[in-house]
Amino acid sequence: MKLLFLSRLEMKDVIIIGGGLSGLTAAYILKKNSFTVQVLEANNYLGGRIKTAITDTNMALEMGATWIFNDPNLKSLLFELGLILYPQFASGKALYEVKAAQKPQIFDANQMTGGQIYHKVIGGTSQIITSLSNYVDLENIELNTVVVKVEDKDEYIKITTKDEKIFEARNVITALPPRLLESTINFLPELPSKSNLIRQKTHTWMADSVKFSLEYKQPFWREKGYAGLAISNVGLVREIQDHVNGENNAYGLVGFMSLRADQFNMTKEQRKEIVISDMIRLFGNDAAAVINYEDTIWSMEQFISSGFKVNQGIYAHQNNGNKEIVVPQFQDKLYFIGAETSSSNPGYMEGAVRTAKEIVRKIIQKK
Repeated sequence: MKLLFLSRLEMKDVIIIGGGLSGLTAAYILKKNSFTVQVLEANNYLGGRIKTAITDTNMALEMGATWIFNDPNLKSLLFELGLILYPQFASGKALYEVKAAQKPQIFDANQMTGGQIYHKVIGGTSQIITSLSNYVDLENIELNTVVVKVEDKDEYIKITTKDEKIFEARNVITALPPRLLESTINFLPELPSKSNLIRQKTHTWMADSVKFSLEYKQPFWREKGYAGLAISNVGLVREIQDHVNGENNAYGLVGFMSLRADQFNMTKEQRKEIVISDMIRLFGNDAAAVINYEDTIWSMEQFISSGFKVNQGIYAHQNNGNKEIVVPQFQDKLYFIGAETSSSNPGYMEGAVRTAKEIVRKIIQKK
């Protein structure tokens, strides 16, 4: 009995499943409020759909979430963490390519963006993840930890991992995309069938995106009066934006590509060749001088998507913020957060931070 009592005293107040922006924000706020926390992350790195590739020239090439808009919760968090924003460059000529047989149409960039001002994080979006995890402390974070079972034990919740490790906590927060959660974790007792059906049909942001970044020695597009902004209905590349860093000493372009079903088996080098060919068509021969290239096919990231073509048959925002998938379970010990659970700004970093703040507030009030 004494050993059992000691075990309960050492139990974490809150375990968070998922070490992306939402999960780490929740852990950060809970620790600030003197809760003991533990983050379980299936991948071998933190960040979820925030992923920044740092080149040998210290250029931050964004593979995932990048832009900050009019996002009060996110901006408040970034200010608290001491991170600095800089505006997305959108000055000059922008391109719109309608057909292969036609030259790209030229617009003022403000026409293409509607004059909207948005920002990026100096040093890359992963600076948010680094700052949060440093505060939470790596000793409270378990990587390569795949949760397969979550059980209600009345006074606490028991978590079992794929390699049969056991964790226990008074409260558990899941921060996985709803569809991934439903398809990968077994809950005992089972979650309400209605909520599970909705999770199966909930759109997962970034899961159907293919993002790429290119680094150049010089911002040749700016030198020619271009904003680096282009939209195309032709080829692999569909959207491009300027990606010069905040210090204005590393230069790049970032964008999205659209792959046909038969192109998912291409090698990274093959995709790079086609992307560069598209860039040359849009911006001229200077676009061939790429010094670094990175891309990410998010539907092939096993701890983001529950399967290839994860969003097939699901439209953007479908069931995001649905009230059925956020109802606390296990006698108010099990909570659900994440970008897709937010009723406002769903799928974006703002939504991820907002839901973390809301649920943590409930847990703090309950104590």
